[in-house]
This record gives sequence, structure tokens and C-alpha cells, in this order.
Amino acid sequence: MTSIKKFNEFLEHVFESDGFGTKPFLLKKEKGVSNYLFYIDIGEEGKQDAFRLMIGKYSDHQVIDSAKNSYCVLTLNKISSEQLEDISVSKADLPPANSEEFKMTENDVSRLFETVSKCIQDYLEYNPKVSSIYDEIQDNLVFTGEGTYMEFMKSIVITYLGEDWNVQDGVDKNSVLISR
Repeated sequence: MTSIKKFNEFLEHVFESDGFGTKPFLLKKEKGVSNYLFYIDIGEEGKQDAFRLMIGKYSDHQVIDSAKNSYCVLTLNKISSEQLEDISVSKADLPPANSEEFKMTENDVSRLFETVSKCIQDYLEYNPKVSSIYDEIQDNLVFTGEGTYMEFMKSIVITYLGEDWNVQDGVDKNSVLISR
């Protein structure tokens, strides 16, 4: 009987969908925050960077007076590939959220937004009452492309979420509101 318990513990930590199988991310929930960890290819040389998308309830920009089940807040951190590997095999805990900025070009942001959109879709499957998403990704992401962050958000994220969602400016220059 002990081996079955250990096998079940193993299954709790290793899934085929851990970003190495059918889903492009690893999901770790901690203290009410859904942490989506994933890799994306950066640049033309096929280098991979690791990221942590945090979907929670607390905003750094505003007080949100809505019911907790009706909204979420997006934050993105770049993490090291080694951290992601260690987290995926339960050798390390999630690192603390940080405010370290990182730069990305148009092509890289497109790939990033595709994976972020899949993470949001996954979150919405388990939280169907969410009608407002406060995007604070720009706190850390410095967009260096020719278009604007908002254009990329509209063209990629809304394509994934569906036409009943729309994007508008948030309360400050680094926030965006996605709502239905």
C-alpha cells in the first residue's frame, strides 16, 4: 500500500502536461495564485527563456472593488531555465515575485502572448465567472517592437479568448484591462 501512496504523490508533481507534453506550461498553485511556468523560443538562434505568469487577485496599480471571483490580475516574471527545471521536479520552490524588467522584440512578444493566452484560457476554464482581467505584464516587460503592446494584445490574446472579450487602457500606462 505504501508504494501506491508514493506513486500518487509522484503523480501530483509530474504530469504529461507539465510543459513537456500536451500543454505548453506547468501550473503550480500557491497561496491563491496560479503560477504558470513555461519556456518560449527567443530570437532566431532557438534560445529558450523561462517565464512565470502569475494570475492572482492583487493589483499593484489599483484597488479592485469587484467580487473576487469576477476578476484576476496578470503579472509576468522572467526566471532562469534552471529555476524552472528545479521547480518542475520539485527540487525548488517558486521564487518570490520580482520587478526586474526584461526587453522583448515583436516576434518574441508574439510567441510570449500565444503562451500567455493559453495560460489565461486554462485559468478561465477553472474560473468561468471571471469577466475582468487586469494585465500588469508591462510592469516588467519592455516592448521594443514597432507596434504597440496594445496592438499585440488585441490581435493575439483576443484571438485566443474570443470576440466577446475586448481590450482597453488601464488606470496607468503599464496596465491594460481585458473584459467581457
